Order: sequence, then C-alpha cells, then structure tokens
Amino acid sequence: MTEDSIKGHCPECGPDRFADIVGHHKERLDDDEIGIWSVTDHRILRCRGCMTAYFQRDSVFSEDIDYKETATGEWQPYLPHKINYYPSPVKRAMPEWSMGLNILDDALGDLFTDVYGALNADLRVPAAVAIRTVFDRASEILGVDPAVTFAEKLQALADQGKIGADEKSSLDVLADAGGAAAHRGWKPKPRELDTLVLLIEAFLHRTFILGDAAKELKARLPPKPKRQPKPAAGPVLNRPNLPPNTESVGLQKI
Repeated sequence: MTEDSIKGHCPECGPDRFADIVGHHKERLDDDEIGIWSVTDHRILRCRGCMTAYFQRDSVFSEDIDYKETATGEWQPYLPHKINYYPSPVKRAMPEWSMGLNILDDALGDLFTDVYGALNADLRVPAAVAIRTVFDRASEILGVDPAVTFAEKLQALADQGKIGADEKSSLDVLADAGGAAAHRGWKPKPRELDTLVLLIEAFLHRTFILGDAAKELKARLPPKPKRQPKPAAGPVLNRPNLPPNTESVGLQKI
C-alpha cells in the first residue's frame, strides 16, 4: 500500500482489495473548550482488479478510545477507525432463485428484495419486520385470508398440506420475532437474524420454486422401461416310475 493506494471493500471483488485513491478530502473538527476532535477522510477509490469506483468514509473520534492487549499482556489504548462505503458492501446476497418470486408476484418479489436491502444496510429491526411481512404476502398468495392472525395463517397452511408440523413450529418464530422487533424494542443479533432469513428462504424456495422445478425435471426424465412378460411355462416331464432300489442296484457279475 502506498500514499496513492489503499485496501478497501470493492462492491464487486469483495473486502481487502487494493484500490487507487482517485479523489481525497480530509476534514478535521476541533472543540478546544472541551478538548475533543475528529478526523474524517473522504476517498474516492478505484479497484485495481475490476476498475470499479466507489466511496470510502474513514473517521476517527477522540472519545472513541478503546484498549487492546499487546503480546506482553499489557493493555494499550488506541482509536478505532469507523469505515463506511458507498455502495454498501453486500452482507448477504439474494439467492439466485429469487427472480422466480418476481415472476410469480411483483409485491412478493419487492418485499423479498427489501429484506436484503435492510440486511446489507445493517437495519436489523426493519429486516425482521420485513421478513414477517414477506410471509404474510406469501400466505395470501396461497389463499389464506390476510385478515386472520398469524397463528391462524399457519394452521390454514397446515390444513392445506403446505407445511408440516415441524415447519409450522419453526415459522411461528417469524411472528414472535417480527412482533418483538416492531412493538417491543427487540433488535436481533446478526446470528438471530440469519436464522430468520434461513427460515423464510427455505419456506419460499420449497413452496414456490422447488415444486415447479421438480415437475419440470420429471417431465424431462426418460420413461421407465416396461416390464417384459414372463415366458409361458413348458410341459412338465414326468420321470418314469422305476422299481424300488433300481438306481442303487448295480449289475451282477455272471
């Protein structure tokens, strides 16, 4: 890394990629009365791999002091850098099959896209609420009354055979999580949010994507060979009746 280059998070190539600094502005703010300060570097970067241009904001604030342990076991103070990028790095990419949701229903596809927009912006509360909303729209497409409660929606899907008992219990978590995020001030941790995303992805993929894909695959499979008829049984040859002990008696010498 030189004065004209730096490592950044390229929106195409990913993190820790060398980039050329093609634009730079440093901003410093000082408050002499209370003795605090901040320094912010605004950089326009161009990835050396794919040549994509993006923006980096690197800031340090005097009151954000933290401590880290050195190799000798001592605690050393340091000022962490807060780095933001535009476009924001993708934390979780949409699955390839998600385009099928847009074809099925525009509203469902847009809501599903909003989930990943919130995830990549680290908006965990809106992401949890959006996941719950995606399920509401999906159940409506499946013919469930949108005015009923979440528990009633799950029961209706179970009665239709769309979900089993285990999946019903798992999807019930979406209602509790969405309600807790919207009304009880709950902010899910990243791992908890990952669980919610996996639940809604699995439900949508199995319900709207995998079933049609299985039908298409079955139509392309060669037919099973027909079983050949068994040959007719031939006449049973009766063995001639022999006198007792005939087989075991040898010829007598004359």
